[in-house]
Amino acid sequence: MPSLPPWDRVSVVLVTYNSRHVVASCLDQLASARRLIIVDNASDDDTVDIIRRQRPDARVIVNPANYGYGTAANQGFAWVDTDYALSLNLDTLIADSVVSRLMAAMDADPHPGIVSPVLLNAKGRIDLAVMGPREHNHHPLGTMPEGDFCTWFVTGCAVLFRMSAWRAVGGFDERFFLYSEDLDLCLRMTRAGHGILVLGDVSAVHLGGQSSRPSWRVRWRKDWHMTWGHLYIESKWGDAAVTRAQAWRLVGRHGLKALLYVLLARPRRMLGNLARAHAAAAFLRGRPAWRGRSATA
Repeated sequence: MPSLPPWDRVSVVLVTYNSRHVVASCLDQLASARRLIIVDNASDDDTVDIIRRQRPDARVIVNPANYGYGTAANQGFAWVDTDYALSLNLDTLIADSVVSRLMAAMDADPHPGIVSPVLLNAKGRIDLAVMGPREHNHHPLGTMPEGDFCTWFVTGCAVLFRMSAWRAVGGFDERFFLYSEDLDLCLRMTRAGHGILVLGDVSAVHLGGQSSRPSWRVRWRKDWHMTWGHLYIESKWGDAAVTRAQAWRLVGRHGLKALLYVLLARPRRMLGNLARAHAAAAFLRGRPAWRGRSATA
């Protein structure tokens, strides 16, 4: 077993976007972390100021525009010089002891490329999605596991990566902007022979929906990219013709629902359905989720 303390052997990678309401508490729980890499996607609040004030030792990369989660994460992972990297959503609570357990599992078995705790929601209920060996759509894990288990997908809120495996598969596919990039990465990890292990007796808490400041624009972006990402996954790992037919159905169903909610004067429901219809239409036109990037550190 390696003799170095756990926090000397792992880098923490965070992605922020208008996260002032949650970033300080996230950094508080990472007080023991020695290597902290944070990529900010052009926040227009004081997120970056809070980070630099609270953790002046952190490497902070500030993007001139919002590049989405996967691309920003790749920027952060490019600076990792440790064997392992912990990827953490800002609204996830994790104890030092859990990180140590994840690393011990990696040390004990060279096969896993990803190790995760069981995720719980704010009410203490299981909040973990998993997948079988020939699937490309994940589903919730309905009951608490009785022990450690392997899966072909794990929710990416709190995961430890073996950096040799991460580099071997090339990190996140940057054609995704938000959502499904973790599913695609897990598919490539498992196809390349790197296992995914969930430790059944340790947990982290995912509060959910708090990583960015809520707004109409954020709501549109989430609904749009959730739809586009799902269709891209289906076309990449499934049948392209079936996916196009599904996209046409989404345009029709959500377009009609958007019109209905206009007539019912329910703008929130209208916006979500319009975003989904627009995303499906964009996918059919071959529009990418986003275009271009550059960064300053």
